[in-house]
Amino acid sequence: MDISDIHFHDTKIHRVIEDAGAKTLTMEVTYPVDWEQNIFEKRLLIFEDVHHYQVVEWELFGGEPTILRAEVVGTADKWSKLRLDTNAGFRMLNCVSVRLSEYENVA
Repeated sequence: MDISDIHFHDTKIHRVIEDAGAKTLTMEVTYPVDWEQNIFEKRLLIFEDVHHYQVVEWELFGGEPTILRAEVVGTADKWSKLRLDTNAGFRMLNCVSVRLSEYENVA
């Protein structure tokens, strides 16, 4: 899985929606569309064919978790293990792909 075209650093996570039937995990985020100009917009990070998701974070005082970096830390068959380090800890998930999408309200 190539994640080099997604700029994870400083992406703030607002909520995570699981679609068990579709095996997707969607993160509603504030994404740095122009980091140098400090311009952030709502976007969706959509993880496809997810079969594991783990959150290891402690309580934040004053806000939502912000992604500091993302790294593919392993692969097995078609899945990649992705680690998202946040200012509150980390999140791990196994998925086939991830894509950044324009924001639309996800129920």
